[in-house]
Amino acid sequence: MSNAKFKLQIAEVKIIAFLFLLYFSFCTLHFALRPMEAEANGQGKWLRKKVDGYSPGFNLTDQDNRRVSLTDFRGKVVIISFIFVNCPTSCPLVTAKLASIHHELKGKDLHFISITIDPSHDTPAALKGYAKQFRGMDFRSWSFLTGTYQEIEDVLFHYRFSVQRRAKRGRTGEVVSVSLVDHAVKTFLIDRKGMKRFEYWGQDFNTKAVIKDIRKVLSEG
Repeated sequence: MSNAKFKLQIAEVKIIAFLFLLYFSFCTLHFALRPMEAEANGQGKWLRKKVDGYSPGFNLTDQDNRRVSLTDFRGKVVIISFIFVNCPTSCPLVTAKLASIHHELKGKDLHFISITIDPSHDTPAALKGYAKQFRGMDFRSWSFLTGTYQEIEDVLFHYRFSVQRRAKRGRTGEVVSVSLVDHAVKTFLIDRKGMKRFEYWGQDFNTKAVIKDIRKVLSEG
């Protein structure tokens, strides 16, 4: 084997090794940022996290086309979840489980908020239709919120809620549509003062455990 050929092979090995290292680093970072990627994949895993700090505020539009702010519910315990109408798996499951909690604690100083992650499709009317699928839905104590793309993006950023989208491009490279590919599954428990208390990661959270946390936060007055 000639010296030049040997050097070329060494260079190729180095390039392959570099690409592998780059790929491994990306995967490590990806899963470090999203440790509960099973969140939306129904693998029976969930995580209950004690958290603190003020819950980021927002001003969005509800299912009746009214502007709603998080501060409107100050003095109540608040449950925040993220959904989208065309979600085939985790969103309806999470909403159904929250509906059972909503029914169990009906009449308490508790308000549920579900925020769409797909504002281009999820109009107030679409959200209202989605909500009515769930038994005992009461819009006096449950708000389904949408907004402009930027309004929703701001909420997702401040709540550290990850969403993956795929753009479909036209012949000249212009973006003609954007579709959701994957998303986190997180539910937040906020106390009467607007402070974050718990995060529940995953669709398979234990409703009894969540109810116990809610009752404790409600008892604090």
